[in-house]
Order: sequence, then structure tokens, then C-alpha cells
Amino acid sequence: METPQTAVAPDARRSSGAVTAAVGIAVAVLGLVFAFDSSWYPHWYAFFRLVHVAVAVFWVGGGLTITLLALKAERTGDPNELATIARQAAFVGERFFAPAGLVVLLMGIAMMVHTDWGWGKFWVVAGLVGYAMTFITGVGFLSPQSKRIATLLDEKGAAAAETQAAIARILLVARVDVGVLLLVVADMVTKPFS
Repeated sequence: METPQTAVAPDARRSSGAVTAAVGIAVAVLGLVFAFDSSWYPHWYAFFRLVHVAVAVFWVGGGLTITLLALKAERTGDPNELATIARQAAFVGERFFAPAGLVVLLMGIAMMVHTDWGWGKFWVVAGLVGYAMTFITGVGFLSPQSKRIATLLDEKGAAAAETQAAIARILLVARVDVGVLLLVVADMVTKPFS
């Protein structure tokens, strides 16, 4: 016989939050120590690079994780699971990924200002074009479509054909968007045609 799951006690939630905050603070402090004691890069450049790469890992890795979870949900054929993924993707996309993308761009610009590499190199232009593509996709399609899906979920439900079609469309575009981000990562790491 299965026992019903009980809610997590408030004390357990608080301790988890405290541990998470402590880990975050420790990572930030050690990261700053690493950046400002780098023997490879000037101090501010190392800081900009650390933030640029760490936030890009969060942004791209998060998008890739949502893509994989969406593929799994599609295979189950459960409209409620797809709706859950769509809602979660909308939540993190607007509140975390959009600001993360802006931080990545700003740190990239800060790094370029502190070097003499020049703005005309292929890898710089390709990275900026890739960012522009994903920004336009986010603002022009993903954000409005996620709001439309939220309305459809409230008005028609997860199983409605129109809702499922909208979810399928946004997940497909999001996959292409993640592909663009992965190409930008490859471009940034390899710096081709330079």
C-alpha cells in the first residue's frame, strides 16, 4: 500500500534555502578570488570573463535542459506534462534567461573594450548576430507565445488541440533558439576564421 506524500515542513524549506544561499555566496566569493588572482588575464578582464562564461553556462545549459525535458514530455503524450514544461519554460525564460542573456552580452562587450582584438573579427560578429537572433526570437515570439499559451491553458485547458498546437510550436522554436545559442558557444570557444 502506498503512503500519501506529505508536504515539506517549513523548517526543511528554510534550511534548504539557507544552504543554497551559502553555496551561492561561497561560489561567488571564490570566483572573485580566482578572477582577481588570475595569472592569465588582467584582473577586470578576468572578472568580466568569469561572469560572461558562468552566466552563459546557466543560460544555455538551462535552455538545453528545458529542451530535453520537453522532448521527454512529448514522448509521453501527456498534455498536462507538456503544459507544465511550457509554464516552467515561460517562467525561467522571462525571469532568468532574458536577464542572463543581457548580462552575457554586457560582459562580452566589457571584455572587448578591455582588449585590442577588434570588433570586425568573424567570431565577434557571429556572436553578436547570434545574440541578436536569439533576442529577437525571445522578444518577438517566445515571450508573446508563452503568454498566449498561459491564456489558452486557463481558458481551454491543457488537452485542447489549440493549446497543444501552440505548445508544440513554441517548443520547436525554442529548440532552434537553443541550437543558435550552442553555435554561438562553439563560435566563442573556437574563434574560427580569425
